[in-house]
Amino acid sequence: MAERGYRDEPNVEFGEVSLTILNGSHHASRAERIARLTFDYVRELMELPLHQLGADLTIARLEVPPIQVSLDTMDDEAVARAGAEAIYRALQGAQ
Repeated sequence: MAERGYRDEPNVEFGEVSLTILNGSHHASRAERIARLTFDYVRELMELPLHQLGADLTIARLEVPPIQVSLDTMDDEAVARAGAEAIYRALQGAQ
């Protein structure tokens, strides 16, 4: 049994997240899936850096610049990957 506070695997946690999709009202049904996929992809991108970090890191606030995507021509995975890459770049800049 693992001791309290001990993790076998590094983890990334996001406390409160706000995701805004502008001009996408006719794609509102996709928003939840895109948000979930975005953070799944962020975890994938962070896997190696978390192992290398070797300690917990807290970032109080992270501002991610807006990205341009086309909900009419891109599938949910492509939109989510673009968002995840923007979050990942912001995280790299915050360390």
